[in-house]
Amino acid sequence: MKQVLGSEAAGLFPLPNGFIIITKAFEDEIEKVSFKLISFDTYTMSTVSRKVFMLAKFGENYPAFEMQVEDPIFCKVALLPDGKVFTVMQDGRAKVMDENGYVTWQGTLKYNGQAANEIAVDGYDLWASFSDSNAIIYFNMRTMREELRIGGPNVKSSICKPEGLWLTPHNSMLVCNSGANNILEINLKDYTVSVYAEFNESVHKFIKVNSNELILLDSGVYKI
Repeated sequence: MKQVLGSEAAGLFPLPNGFIIITKAFEDEIEKVSFKLISFDTYTMSTVSRKVFMLAKFGENYPAFEMQVEDPIFCKVALLPDGKVFTVMQDGRAKVMDENGYVTWQGTLKYNGQAANEIAVDGYDLWASFSDSNAIIYFNMRTMREELRIGGPNVKSSICKPEGLWLTPHNSMLVCNSGANNILEINLKDYTVSVYAEFNESVHKFIKVNSNELILLDSGVYKI
């Protein structure tokens, strides 16, 4: 593994040929958030503005989306097949918005009172991780009802404090199993589980850009 950035890293956002690292640091006891753009075209890292990040996350109408979301930097976002945007905030409130930021649906995405740690969307199939409950849940977005649960608070399972989720093109899902310091791969045909990668510390997020695999650990961002 090669370290890209240290423990100030707080999030990863994939781009077509690179990614943005969200960083946190304290200056005079005030938390400052900044953004580092890593390009696989030039293999360089540069600091970019909040506007650049918002454009990448929400598109040209990002000011309209910011008005509807309390924490636009750290909220979860997924693009739906009809062009609408699905967002989940850190308190579990969820909204579907059209391309102009108009809310067409709102509700909550919670399990056992806990907001989702991460989401992964393919079409209208929604997967969400709930770390405190050791659960990964599939929701049908047409009804927003739970249809399948893997793990759970009283279930013997290899799922241990799941966080980041990543859907692969091979009909499987990678799960950042932060409580077990590994990434699991779940076959979405038969729901068998295997270990994809193991680490010496908690792993919180995985993204893949082209052939480049990136992870967020306690100690920072790494390319694996």
